[in-house]
Amino acid sequence: MVSMVPNAPRIRFKGFTEPWEKKFLGDFGKTYNGLSGKNKSDFGHGKGQYITYMNVFSNTIATQTGIDHIEIDDKQNKVQKGDILFTISSETPDEVGMSSVWLYDNPNIYLNSFCFGFRPTMTIDPYFSAYLMRSPNVRKAFYLLAQGISRFNISKQKAMDIEVFIPTINEQKRIGAFFYEQEEAINASQEKINKLRIIKQSLLQKMFAA
Repeated sequence: MVSMVPNAPRIRFKGFTEPWEKKFLGDFGKTYNGLSGKNKSDFGHGKGQYITYMNVFSNTIATQTGIDHIEIDDKQNKVQKGDILFTISSETPDEVGMSSVWLYDNPNIYLNSFCFGFRPTMTIDPYFSAYLMRSPNVRKAFYLLAQGISRFNISKQKAMDIEVFIPTINEQKRIGAFFYEQEEAINASQEKINKLRIIKQSLLQKMFAA
């Protein structure tokens, strides 16, 4: 069993005093595989879509821009709103088990072959689950599960033994909303910085042009 998370947070929002409940991932959800039996020619066309590896790896909340086309295949597992997605393989152990949450209702949406999905079977706030799975203690637990030499992999069965602590749904929503607001503020600031850099580069070119 992998136990990395304390059962009481060091800080809490005012008004919340109930204890957090210890759970193993396998206690509150089921895993499923990404796309299988596909080759290169199957991708890039069709009325179906799949969530790319980099979308899962790079985003706490998966985006609708990080998807690509594939033919509809009812034999494959489809991603549903609220599912948590994990990378299953990477070149370094600290990048294995990176997670992302899918928050959309797209029909015929699949998951790439190098990730696995996790579908909660109990009520859990998707924003809370997104930041919980990216928290330092949970990331450390995934790091300890990574195996390999030139490429590292995790077993999704062993990942289900990772231990987390979960508060009441109301506290989940408060925590999830807080971190989402923080992330949105960071993204807005980064977008402003990028625009200023472009303006700066343009002015430099115009001012110091030969």
